[in-house]
Amino acid sequence: MSRWVVSGREGLKAGVSGESDGPIDRVVKYVPAEVVSAYTLLFSALVAMKLPPNQRPELVAVGLIGVFVIVTIAYIGTKTPPGATRKAHLLVSPLSFIAWSYPISSALLGEWFIGLASFVLQAVVVALSLFVKPRD
Repeated sequence: MSRWVVSGREGLKAGVSGESDGPIDRVVKYVPAEVVSAYTLLFSALVAMKLPPNQRPELVAVGLIGVFVIVTIAYIGTKTPPGATRKAHLLVSPLSFIAWSYPISSALLGEWFIGLASFVLQAVVVALSLFVKPRD
């Protein structure tokens, strides 16, 4: 089983043998778990620093999210096979990272965290994961 969402074509043309990924497989594979794990590690260290309000911890948290969105794009650009798979991941995975990192960051975002926005963003990512299928 591939770490990346598999093209809708079977056989050698798809780059792997077997069937394409189903909806649940795509939801899981579009989340950049490697990047989310590194982000969570650094964010936890940031929370442990207990930054005073004059150092604007919400801006630091947003900056960290921004850096890791770029990391997500770079990671996908270098690790995914070229073609439809890469394009699909470049569309969905950065949004997926934001959908998971935003609620993780709620401890420092304070008033900038809006629970409904987090819910909607996660719903959009799940919907994209269900409908975005790479095709060669």
